[in-house]
Amino acid sequence: MLNPSKADCIKILSAASELNDDSMLPLDHGRLGLSRNGMLAAAAFLVERACFRRYQQGAGQYTVGGLSLQGRLRLDQLSNG
Repeated sequence: MLNPSKADCIKILSAASELNDDSMLPLDHGRLGLSRNGMLAAAAFLVERACFRRYQQGAGQYTVGGLSLQGRLRLDQLSNG
């Protein structure tokens, strides 16, 4: 079971919340300011919980779309909770 940090999840969800409807965000740990392992754990955790409208995974890399309703709720919960 993955146990990502709250801060890593907030960073990824915040970045995805700024996407346009058709845009995809390649998750890059350096650009997000996260460790590689932390980013991968948080991305897998959020994808498993359907936080993105769409995603792609390949070669240890995630690309995510905008937030789903679940993703917006999770971002609000983590940020205010």
